[in-house]
Amino acid sequence: MELISIIPDFQPRNDPELLKKAEALRPELHHTEYPAPAAYLLNGAPLTGNPEETELRQGDQLLADFGRHLVGRVSLQLAAAGSHQDAPAFLQLDLAEIPGELAEDPESYHGWLSPSWIQRERLHIDRLPAEETLPRRYAFRYVRLTVLGTSPKYRLVVKGISCRAESAADETRLPALPPLDPELTAIRAAGLRTLAECMQEVLEDGPKRDQRLWLGDLRLQALGIYASYRQTDLVKRCLYLFAGTTFPDGRMSANVFTEPEPAADDTYLADFALIYPMALQEYLSETDDGEAAEDLTEPALAQTDWVLAHCLGADGLITREAAKDCLIDWSDTLDRSACLTGVLICSLDACAGLCTRRGAELRAAAYRRVAAQLRRSALEKWWSEQEGCFVTGGQTAIHTQVWMTLADVMPEGRAEAAFGKALNALDSPRMMTPYMHHYYVTALLRAGLREKAEAHLRSYWGGMIAQGGDTFWECWDPEHPEASPYGGRVVNSHCHAWSCTPVYLIGRFFS
Repeated sequence: MELISIIPDFQPRNDPELLKKAEALRPELHHTEYPAPAAYLLNGAPLTGNPEETELRQGDQLLADFGRHLVGRVSLQLAAAGSHQDAPAFLQLDLAEIPGELAEDPESYHGWLSPSWIQRERLHIDRLPAEETLPRRYAFRYVRLTVLGTSPKYRLVVKGISCRAESAADETRLPALPPLDPELTAIRAAGLRTLAECMQEVLEDGPKRDQRLWLGDLRLQALGIYASYRQTDLVKRCLYLFAGTTFPDGRMSANVFTEPEPAADDTYLADFALIYPMALQEYLSETDDGEAAEDLTEPALAQTDWVLAHCLGADGLITREAAKDCLIDWSDTLDRSACLTGVLICSLDACAGLCTRRGAELRAAAYRRVAAQLRRSALEKWWSEQEGCFVTGGQTAIHTQVWMTLADVMPEGRAEAAFGKALNALDSPRMMTPYMHHYYVTALLRAGLREKAEAHLRSYWGGMIAQGGDTFWECWDPEHPEASPYGGRVVNSHCHAWSCTPVYLIGRFFS
């Protein structure tokens, strides 16, 4: 599925007071110097000599491995050896989060996402020695330098490659973490690093791409923050940004741009908008923030109210047409109607909680009545006693079983068999993203299947570590490791916000 929305003459509706409060919560970025890579390869072989004395000729490649994922500004310290530099040094730099990115040819990428996200720079260095700082912030572990051009009269010497990393994550805020076995320790560490690298001036979805604030990612990042850094002001800033710039009719955009000024993107995803009341309720449960409750409750309720007014069919459930405007997971074939209905029910529960917090019990009761009716209608329409699971559009999709479980629609004691049926159905869509796998684990926990939940967390997120990741990825199907929703893995994000949730899951359920 392509996720591109262009609304002609789109004008977001901004609330100056909410945006002013968001700006006041802009975090300080913390910087860490990484003065040198941990290891080098020269033309594919380990570099045995002193890197600062290695002379590179035209066509040579130097691969620097910093030993861990970084987000920051890369600098090169360069010099010349031999005769006088009589021509510019022409260099190409490819930066990658995992080795597999370096194996792909960016020139062959023709996917629907812009190729401008590919992490490649070309530089002409007219005078050596020189220090060059790349103009963009990058997310990477590996830097491959290719000498495209020098001359017979001189060689290039790379005296150093360094990085000034940046993140809003304050390591001094991390509490003492309980000891775990080695596998869970490694998964928790990669989750923390994923979360920290995405904590910038907002909670970015990915520091490589798109480098902005997405609503579905925000909720999962916030859960991770509550279980680790406790930097709730950053969560609050993001909640205010979504409420402060919306569609003209009050709907929240799926994502918000923050530069040069805050602005809602002209992309609407109903499931993301419905997640906002859940994210706000969880934030208020963590902080008891009266100001946020006063400012943000009505914008939150408006998201659910809009879906109730515009997306239900004659049977009182989400229509297949309305369900096209949601993500749930990367899939071209998934019938999303029951999934979005499940998200709506969870959102209604959150809205009822928000109203109760404000003492609006009549309004809370109204939301609960609608949620109860949706549960009855969903069970009647989509539950198949013959199949032993929910069936929508002829599919026994795991996604549907997950959201029916999270919405408390799944008949008691039937979840385990329904999950098994859906996972083994050869013609049903597979889960593609850690985002969906998070909700699968939480659904297992909701159904009381704790051992299965922990086993899946270990196998799924541990599988990314086994594939060489030290942060968690945007898209990962263990049976199809080369898969990309964009038409090429070179633009995939391998440090992605919605993948950080082992921090929350381990901290809450498995430690």
